[in-house]
Amino acid sequence: MMDLSQCPSSPNCVSSQTRSAWQSIPPIAFDGCPERAWKQWCQLIETHPLVIQLVQEERNLHAVFRTRWFRFRDDLHSLLCEEEGVIHVRSASRLGYWDMNANRRRVEDLRHQFQSAPST
Repeated sequence: MMDLSQCPSSPNCVSSQTRSAWQSIPPIAFDGCPERAWKQWCQLIETHPLVIQLVQEERNLHAVFRTRWFRFRDDLHSLLCEEEGVIHVRSASRLGYWDMNANRRRVEDLRHQFQSAPST
């Protein structure tokens, strides 16, 4: 399995694969078919109104979000891990030091939407 890049030392990044406790966030868990879960996750990201760029590979997704207020660009990387039954995530700001927890909120909002959506 591939790994996501580690977060920098700044507080504007969260990751489900980080070694840093204060930047850690749980991966996106799913039940059932990994391919179906991955398709559902990718569709959720693809249709998000703040996504301005998307690159999808077989088990890897990179989306660029534009923030609502200052229109900064943030990167969300997702990685399907079939063996663990999770999608690992890393969300980070490209600029600045502090993001006022925007990346953590983004991942938690996406988690909620993903887990609330009916399975496809």
